[in-house]
Amino acid sequence: MSRTADDDTRTAERRFAALTQASGQAVWRVAADGARPLEDSPGWRALTGVSREQWLERGVLAGVPAGDRDRVEAAVRAAFAAGVAWDLEVRLQRPDGHLGWALLRAAPVEGPRGERVEWVGTVADIQRRKDVDSFRDMMTGILGHDLRNPLNAMMVSAQLAHLRAREEPVRTPLERVLASGERMGRLIDQLLDLTLTRLGGGLVVNPVAADLREIVEQALEDLPAAKPRIRFDAVGDLRGTWDFDRLQQVVTILLGNAVDHGAPGTPISVRAVGEAEAAVELMIHNHGPAVPESVREAVFEPFRRTDPARRHGARALGLGLFVSRQLVLAHGGTIAFESSDAGGNLMHVHLPRRPPA
Repeated sequence: MSRTADDDTRTAERRFAALTQASGQAVWRVAADGARPLEDSPGWRALTGVSREQWLERGVLAGVPAGDRDRVEAAVRAAFAAGVAWDLEVRLQRPDGHLGWALLRAAPVEGPRGERVEWVGTVADIQRRKDVDSFRDMMTGILGHDLRNPLNAMMVSAQLAHLRAREEPVRTPLERVLASGERMGRLIDQLLDLTLTRLGGGLVVNPVAADLREIVEQALEDLPAAKPRIRFDAVGDLRGTWDFDRLQQVVTILLGNAVDHGAPGTPISVRAVGEAEAAVELMIHNHGPAVPESVREAVFEPFRRTDPARRHGARALGLGLFVSRQLVLAHGGTIAFESSDAGGNLMHVHLPRRPPA
């Protein structure tokens, strides 16, 4: 290497060290294979309490607790092998001996010929964010649970009053109370489902022998006002082993979403196909403006709505599609969303006839 190139390299290294110190970030550098630290990382050592020797020996695994090490090492190796920028949430020990969550990020550094010469990364303390998320999930669960009892009492009272009411001016408001109570019940169910998923328990399904045709037809009964717009077409053997109530919940949400976001007065197509031996398909299509791509990529995330200006019943929180996806995944299936100005909006559910063991 020429003296000029050598001087440039040392200058770049000093610039990197100065930037690291000025930013206050825990920055690290490792070799191209991801296995060998290229220099000390005081920020990493300050965050984790590991020694300089431990960092130089273990690199980004320094501070990972023994119980997590195999899993984290496998994930880190896979990330390095992919050769592209990556991020990973891990637990790291802290100087006081406790464990805290951290976010690792890394990007490859390329040489003049495009070859990978090293990796540069950061580690950020995200324990506070995790604590906030955990508290929020706990409060969401408590809220959903505690709302259930007064809602049930209200619904029972309204049902009794409705049965005894004879005059239309009395029955009509009670019917509105009952309809609103049912929507509140669906909101509470979705809040509880969100909590179960976020806390890592997942959604529980109880599969029994069922027919997708009957599930769709029952879901249609839950949308009497929209039923005239919906065209249901069933082909092939639609029998399988599914949780009838949970799958009906999925279809009801998807149908309601199609009604809410379709062009008013246009037909909604529902097609169930059972021609494959191992799985069935469900497609729900509505005509309407395309969902923006920035929104389209996040429609299955919680608290996201394809059209934030609209707020309809149980879908007002933006949890419907999130819950739907979780329930489809619990059955071993997949759900995809397509949208374009020419083709409208399509939800496609692929459902194995038998969920995973």
